[in-house]
Amino acid sequence: MKGIKEISEQIREGITRFIEAVDDTESALDKTIVDMKERLAEAKDLVATAIAEEQRLKRAYQEAMDAAEICRKKAHAASQSEDLEFARDARQRQQQHLLRADDYKRQMNTQEAVVDRLKTEIHDFYHRFRDAVKRAETLCYHQRQTETRAKLYKLLSDEVDNDVSKAFEQAEQKLKATEAEAEVWERKRLHTTTEAETTEDATNLDQALTKLKEEVLGSRD
Repeated sequence: MKGIKEISEQIREGITRFIEAVDDTESALDKTIVDMKERLAEAKDLVATAIAEEQRLKRAYQEAMDAAEICRKKAHAASQSEDLEFARDARQRQQQHLLRADDYKRQMNTQEAVVDRLKTEIHDFYHRFRDAVKRAETLCYHQRQTETRAKLYKLLSDEVDNDVSKAFEQAEQKLKATEAEAEVWERKRLHTTTEAETTEDATNLDQALTKLKEEVLGSRD
């Protein structure tokens, strides 16, 4: 089973990843994750307190056993020196320390079982927290993805096609008007050019007739 320090480090890492991945908003999802984070912090403190109590009981048990051993040795030494009264007192104190050690032992075993259960519970809750963080990250990712899709489809909606159609229709109408205007001016230009050419042709004909007349009749000079 993982130690409380390792679990705490994993919790901090998970919280850090979540804070980096999710915006600091007031949504229900964020509040749920924050609440789980606070519960983990409180649970960690409770486990730490339980472990500290377990360690205290272990020290008390060991101290009682050490004191009983000292009394045993004193009782043995007194028996060797035939100091029976001191030996009897030493054995009584030894027995008292052993009884106290047994009491600490029972408390210690109970506390160990409590600590194990607490570690299991906080470990399971941490996994639920980690799963919740992953789900939150996934939901946030899909939310951003969906928002992007919505914006894209909005940009490419039929309204845009209608605007494009209107723009092309207006451009085509403007082109037709310009072409009509160009044809009017073109016809005017052709008419003017034709008149000029007709006048020029008449002048050239008169000149040709005059020249022919002179050649036939001869010059009067």
